[in-house]
Amino acid sequence: MVIIMQVLVFGIISYLTLKAFNLIMPVRKKLSCEVGMMASMMLGAMAGFLAGTVLALNLDYTLNTFLAAVIGIGAGVIIGMPFNQLAILEGIMGGLMGGTMGAMIGEMLLDNSILIMSCFLVILAFISLNLLGKAIKQGAGILKKTEASGSQLKKISLLIACIIAAMIVIVIVGHEFNNQQLNKDPIHIHHHESD
Repeated sequence: MVIIMQVLVFGIISYLTLKAFNLIMPVRKKLSCEVGMMASMMLGAMAGFLAGTVLALNLDYTLNTFLAAVIGIGAGVIIGMPFNQLAILEGIMGGLMGGTMGAMIGEMLLDNSILIMSCFLVILAFISLNLLGKAIKQGAGILKKTEASGSQLKKISLLIACIIAAMIVIVIVGHEFNNQQLNKDPIHIHHHESD
């Protein structure tokens, strides 16, 4: 199950990187350096974060950190190459940052929580790719930039307030759930201690 999940996540990382590359290549001459830097940093960080989280299931922390950083750096460099050295450097640093953070998160989470976190990160990655696609199209002049009206700002404010309220409820429910689990099993064994 672990290997299947890791292969699936690596497939998603590859898809996201190729999709972003295909969005950028046709219009790269029309895009600013800032768009290239943002794209390479976002893809590098997300690839490293995802890789570090799932590699924690069967690798020790040091190897996990190294491999996740290499995967993140690779994705960031691929996206930064059509632009310039600054975009490549941004991809390297984003990949390094994402890989180390993903390895830390993966090390701290229990095995079943890694699956949940990975699903959350994949959803966030696809949302980010969608927003990146819009930013690329706006930067290339394909998509017209729009400014939010007063009613749109009110809707966005209400949405943000609802998301914050939902997050608070999730934290409270999760805290209570963890307390109940710890009361049932007072000995908390981390997934790496069984190795």
